[in-house]
Amino acid sequence: MDRKRIHDEVIEILANKLHQLPPPPLSPEEDDGFDYDSQRLIPDVTSNHLDIAEVSMDLEDAFGINFDEALPGSEGLETIGLLVDHIHHKINAPRAGAKD
Repeated sequence: MDRKRIHDEVIEILANKLHQLPPPPLSPEEDDGFDYDSQRLIPDVTSNHLDIAEVSMDLEDAFGINFDEALPGSEGLETIGLLVDHIHHKINAPRAGAKD
């Protein structure tokens, strides 16, 4: 899965669950240049850790991943851009022992 698609799905999930984040534009013409990638999950998008836990579960379900070591918003996953990169890496990382 490419980063753009992951980015768009993450933004949609976050905007639907956390109403402080503007929804993604429906078309390129509506794009106002809002910089989603630099938004810090805590406190820019939410200050509620329960919101983060709920969003984490939604993201895990949507992408078939687990946030084993750190939840979104914690060290290394502070911004939406870092979160998207993390998901992209987990989805596209070669699986140990996988055969070609």
